[in-house]
Amino acid sequence: MDARHFTFRRSPDRARHRVLAATIGFCAVFVLEAAGDSTVRASTITVTATDCQRLVRHQPSADVAYKPGVDVNGNAVAPADLPGSVTIKTPTEVTFDVTYDLLSNYGVASDTPLAPRGQAVVGTVKYDLLSGALTFNGERLDNGEAAALADLCRAAEAQ
Repeated sequence: MDARHFTFRRSPDRARHRVLAATIGFCAVFVLEAAGDSTVRASTITVTATDCQRLVRHQPSADVAYKPGVDVNGNAVAPADLPGSVTIKTPTEVTFDVTYDLLSNYGVASDTPLAPRGQAVVGTVKYDLLSGALTFNGERLDNGEAAALADLCRAAEAQ
C-alpha cells in the first residue's frame, strides 16, 4: 500500500469545504488504488480538527464515571436499586442475520399458508457497541483506514 501523508491543521470553521475536500481526496485515492495506477506514490490528505472530532470516539475520564452510592461531591447516598428491582445487563454487541427469500423467486409469497419457510441465511452481521467494529460473517467491513486516521488524530491531539 502506498504511503500516506496526513497534515493536521486548525482553521476557522469552513466545514462544508473541508468535508467536500476530504471526501474528494478519499475517493480519488481509493479510485486510483482500485484502478491499479502505479504512478500514485503518495497522497496528501488534510484532516482538520473538526474531522478528527468525527473520527475519534469520545472516552470520558474515569472521574466522571457513575459510582453507585456516591453523589457528585463524593458524599454517601442511598442506593438507587431497591429490593425486588430488576437489573438488566446491557449487551456488548448487536447481532442479526441477513436473509434471502428463496420462494419469492418462484412467485410464492412467504406468508402463504402451508408454504415452507423460504428464508435462507446469507450471513451474520455483528456490531460491537464498545469498539464500533462492524463484521459480516466474522470479516471486518472496513479496511482499517478510518482506524488509522483516528490513531493519527489521537497522536496529533496529544502533542
